[in-house]
Amino acid sequence: MKKLLKTVKKYVKEYYKIILVYIIILAVFLIELPYYISAPGGLINTEGKISTEDNFKLSGTLNMAYVSEIHATIPTLIYSALNKDWDTEKEEEVKNDNETIEEKNYRNKMLLEEANDTALLVAYKHSDIDYTITNNKVYVTYIDEIAKTDLKIGDQILKVDDQEIKDKTELFAYIASKNINDKVTLEVKDIDGKTKTRIATLINLLDVPKIGAVITETFDVKSSKQITFNFKESESGSSGGLMLTLTIYSHLNKIDLTGGKTIVGTGTIDINGNVGEISGIKYKLIGAVNKGADVFIVPKGDNYNEAKKIKKERGYEIDLVPVETFEQALNYLENQD
Repeated sequence: MKKLLKTVKKYVKEYYKIILVYIIILAVFLIELPYYISAPGGLINTEGKISTEDNFKLSGTLNMAYVSEIHATIPTLIYSALNKDWDTEKEEEVKNDNETIEEKNYRNKMLLEEANDTALLVAYKHSDIDYTITNNKVYVTYIDEIAKTDLKIGDQILKVDDQEIKDKTELFAYIASKNINDKVTLEVKDIDGKTKTRIATLINLLDVPKIGAVITETFDVKSSKQITFNFKESESGSSGGLMLTLTIYSHLNKIDLTGGKTIVGTGTIDINGNVGEISGIKYKLIGAVNKGADVFIVPKGDNYNEAKKIKKERGYEIDLVPVETFEQALNYLENQD
């Protein structure tokens, strides 16, 4: 052992300059700074995210677009300053002030689960397929800093004022029946599975009583035509809901909605088929164009207006399709040239 230590000391003394250079290089490339970089992402073929009992295949592809989010290092920070398509934000700007990165990741995972369940439900509804919904669970996935409550992220809401809550529609209806500044008592199961009692004083949001929390609902949808999901542990968020719904619908009805094209889109979906706006539209559009997409389906409103502006400024030839509902997106794809 002494001989080994002597050899190591001799080696370090002889090559300490080289070792120091290696340490500096590793520090430069590996140490993460308190910044995040948003950049154009790629495409995720949603057909690969579901498994069905048939061998139906699309002639083209249906894809969701994503944003590349990079925890900055010195080299990526320098590159971001030189690349107009990369944008840098401080870590505190990426997450909410009263939310940790871990809590943000938990919320996004729950939003993905909710989006998957909702996509399946909407696709069944529009396919005239019998289905059942069971095991509804309502969770708190974010608490606004202005909320007046001791609710915790991860709480599953079981009851409000002794009224059993079966889904989030029931919860929202009950809260809407109350007055601003009313106190409500909530029975929850916390993230460790323990039953707890929480209190919330309803706050004023646009003259409507609210708890001041993001509520996420998961449920099981069962049918004779079963679909299973194949998402990676690293994937999260709800912005792929629309494209996932279109993909499931295609397989349930064996209808090729692509026309041999690369169809890309983004937007959330709710149980009534309404398409919601998302963040990062700039990076998603640029990513879609970089991957040779033919069509980009985008939520109508601010998302579409921003995408249209970028398309004009850069001379993109991609077709932009603004939609407010699943039906509008479906109608476009069924009648495209």
